[in-house]
Amino acid sequence: MHPKVKATNLSYKINEKKLFQNISFELMAGKAIHIQGDNGSGKTTLLKIICGLTNQVKGEIEKKLDKQICFLGHKNALKQYLTVEENLSLLNIINHPDLKQHLIEFKLDKSLDINLSSLSFGQQKKIALLRVFLNNSDLIILDEPCVGLDNQSQNYLCRFLNKELKLEKSILFSSHISLDINSEKLNLSNQV
Repeated sequence: MHPKVKATNLSYKINEKKLFQNISFELMAGKAIHIQGDNGSGKTTLLKIICGLTNQVKGEIEKKLDKQICFLGHKNALKQYLTVEENLSLLNIINHPDLKQHLIEFKLDKSLDINLSSLSFGQQKKIALLRVFLNNSDLIILDEPCVGLDNQSQNYLCRFLNKELKLEKSILFSSHISLDINSEKLNLSNQV
């Protein structure tokens, strides 16, 4: 069985400051890795390298994926001046058969015609997370997915991600919050 993601001796630096060096790991189907570390240790950068959005200074990254990556960064990447419904249309999930159940769970089913800028940060985070709940990928990458979420929504997300692992999807996530997700740990604070 081949890993979905294999990192070998990844290193990254900004100017002359090393964020991390010689990071190696394998992520198999049905497994999760929790990227941990202090602020500025390179958690977001590592996730961007795996997504192909940033290039490492040294090392290799191999991906064996059948489907595209589902990525949600720590910024929500939503349009503040559009309504919830218009944002969901842009994300191409407005007609997904499971959308309504998640909107109801998040108590946003009656907010489709409201401009995103009128919602709280936590409500906006829930809208952004809908692309994760409705993903069609075999690798989910999340950067601080619980920032702004209440405990009930955090638990809902954890239950969902644990179900995704049972479907043989792989998950990489960073979080300062301890989440109830069956995962290995990779601490970047110790990698300089």
